[in-house]
Amino acid sequence: MFSNYRPIQGVYDELVHEDGTIRPIWNDVIQRLNAMGMGQLLNRRQQALAQIARDGVSFNPHDSEGQTSRPWLLDALPLVLAEAEWKQVSEKLTQRACLMEAILADLYGPQRLIKERIIPPRLLFGHPAWHPAYSRLYSSVHRYLQYYVADIARASDGTWRVVGDRTKSPFGLGYVLENRIVTSRMLSPIFRKLPVRKLAPFYALLKDELRSLAPRTKENPRIVLWTKGPLGRSYFEDAYLARYLGYTLAEGGDLSRRGGVIQLKTLGGLLPVEVLFRRIDDDDCDPVELRSSEYGVPGLLDVVRNNMVAVTNSIGSRLVESPVFLPFLPDICRFLLKEDLKLPSVRTWWCGDEEQKQYVINNLDDLSVRPAFRMLDEPPFHPQSLTEESRAELIRKMNAAPEEYVAQETIERSTTPVLMEGRVEPWHLALRTYLVSTDEGYKTLPGALARVSRNSEALSYTMKSGERSQDVWIIAKKHENEISLLEPSTTQVLPRRSGSELPSRVADNLYWLGRYIERAEQIARLMRAVFETLESENAEETHYRPMLRVLAENGHIDPDYVIPEFSRRTPAVIDVLPTAMFDIQKPLGLRTTINSAVFNAVRVRDRISPDMWRTIDRIQQTVDPTRYDSQLRNLDVISMLDRLLADFASFAGLIAENMTRTLGWRFLDLGVRIERSMQINNLVRIFFASERNEEPATIEAILRITNSLMTYRSRYLATFQVPVVLDLLITDVSNPRSIAFQLAQVTEHLNAMPRDELQALLTPEQRLGLTIASLVKLADIYVLAEVSRDGRRIQLEKLAKRLEEHLPKLSDAVSGRYLTHAGPPRHFSAKDKST
Repeated sequence: MFSNYRPIQGVYDELVHEDGTIRPIWNDVIQRLNAMGMGQLLNRRQQALAQIARDGVSFNPHDSEGQTSRPWLLDALPLVLAEAEWKQVSEKLTQRACLMEAILADLYGPQRLIKERIIPPRLLFGHPAWHPAYSRLYSSVHRYLQYYVADIARASDGTWRVVGDRTKSPFGLGYVLENRIVTSRMLSPIFRKLPVRKLAPFYALLKDELRSLAPRTKENPRIVLWTKGPLGRSYFEDAYLARYLGYTLAEGGDLSRRGGVIQLKTLGGLLPVEVLFRRIDDDDCDPVELRSSEYGVPGLLDVVRNNMVAVTNSIGSRLVESPVFLPFLPDICRFLLKEDLKLPSVRTWWCGDEEQKQYVINNLDDLSVRPAFRMLDEPPFHPQSLTEESRAELIRKMNAAPEEYVAQETIERSTTPVLMEGRVEPWHLALRTYLVSTDEGYKTLPGALARVSRNSEALSYTMKSGERSQDVWIIAKKHENEISLLEPSTTQVLPRRSGSELPSRVADNLYWLGRYIERAEQIARLMRAVFETLESENAEETHYRPMLRVLAENGHIDPDYVIPEFSRRTPAVIDVLPTAMFDIQKPLGLRTTINSAVFNAVRVRDRISPDMWRTIDRIQQTVDPTRYDSQLRNLDVISMLDRLLADFASFAGLIAENMTRTLGWRFLDLGVRIERSMQINNLVRIFFASERNEEPATIEAILRITNSLMTYRSRYLATFQVPVVLDLLITDVSNPRSIAFQLAQVTEHLNAMPRDELQALLTPEQRLGLTIASLVKLADIYVLAEVSRDGRRIQLEKLAKRLEEHLPKLSDAVSGRYLTHAGPPRHFSAKDKST
């Protein structure tokens, strides 16, 4: 497998020595890979990629921050390093973590570095990340960095260099876990045999550290992973870590300051929060004292000052991420730690120093230039690749504001083997390392986030298309004992049947997930019935005209198709419907509705099971037009809709059998029931209220759409009559597709909602639910089925109209009481104006 591997001349290679011999730590791995064979390895990699796709592992998901999401690309080969070497690297990283901690403590405290002229004052007071509110925010014994991250690279001489310090809310811990889980399965025969260092002990230490920060209770403190939400680049990882660590995932809107503490807003009331594991920028934390931000919690800094909540890493810690500090680190280390810096940084020149600036300008082609103060993840400038005009403009800016720029040497990063199309070739390597603070000092993760690319310089920036990641195996001398993240408790825990701690935002998203999923299923059922009818040999216009009216009312087709005089001048409806299904511009279209369901599912990723997520992902993939040709010529519509409906049934089964009966399940099911009531009512109104439509084929069509045909035939055989159809679809409480059944479930859910135990009266939504249920219970199907002289069913029209009025009001009432965190705009049917 490795016989044709050729390292790049003059570049350190992780696999082979300069003389071409294999490094000893790789011998066992290569021997076992060769025994596995290339064919089996490629098959296993395909299975691993399929698993990643099923799990929805993506980088920069859902077009966040202006970039396009893409699957996480994991290579089949791991990076292999010896434990002895990693121990040396860890020791040096530990010193660097201590140094960053000491710098923050000084700059936000006595500022001896400035007073003793170790660094110029403008490194602090001219820093965009500096804010007066951070000064004296913490006590003199405060620990700023609960965890520290360093991006390192191995130079051509074999030494490791730090290319970036990350101290704010570093990205990657979730992907490290995913890499290990997928790779250990993909290479399980090899992984099990080798003494690869385990990752779980590090995450256990992280949990211990976060728990120790709790200012009030240490036994079982409420720890919240504070995320930007689905628009943030790291949202997949946030949800992944929250689930793995057992923390509540919360956005800024889920938190508030009440009674001098930070509270989590839930349906059952406010719950005090002890620790905020933040994943947002420093400046976004408090819109009162810092910049205005939708992600922050007003008044947070005041709660921090009073030591009533812990935030990690500490607000203001991003200060030392900036490369402007790198040229000063050796002197800072000797001043603060009384020792030399053990792990050097990539050589850096600050242009705020005149002598260094001149060196940079004289050697511009050999250096890369970047902002001195890191506020965004910006790529560096490469002067040698700039046009003369752009180069001159860069020099002009450097002369105008020299303190805002640094220049760095270009490191030709080491290479490591990567599997490419059946062959192994060297790609350049970047490592992100992680350390966590403990009572015994900083401890290093026995692994790292490895990124590989054909282009060494591309690794100086964030993950880009074409790059991959690798699992990092630190090979020890013997196997480790297993460790679990499940924490032993020192006190007995009583059984609970709760669920009222559900944040209102989560309830909102679950509710709308239920509504959108049900709406999409009804659209798919309608579409399938239309295609089956139009493609049958006995199709007559009177049989399918009501279905076309439903399509037209919801904007799937032009209204002209419903008018016989105009429909003859339009293209055949069977030709335009496939395009309409995939049209993202149609607010109530199939693809639009499914995308809305996916958006809500993403926001509750930590609340739904992996199987539910995979089902949602399959549904979205099915309506992805890129899977078919541009004209949809190769699309078998009925087969596609069959697959969709099978997945909708799977999702419904997972809701019914896999979700505990807490408030999360109730809001999801409540959304389903209200939406289904609206959809069935709309169908009954269009099919029977304004026209007689007593033909068996027409009646059979609505029964197929509502998935009630089998029940009807078992009761009434081939006799099709409108009154018993109305009974089955409106008043039959035994039919899970009837309006009465939905309203019974709605009433049960409303009765189980949190409320003041001293409140004896029904809530407004309970009263409204009972009113709607009574309308249906008191309906006489024979009266509803009576036809007037003009061919209308007037009583059915009145009932349908009252349901159209009351069901959206019920949705509004539920939203007004419980779903206080209204998200993005929703798409509604013409009769549904609820928010």
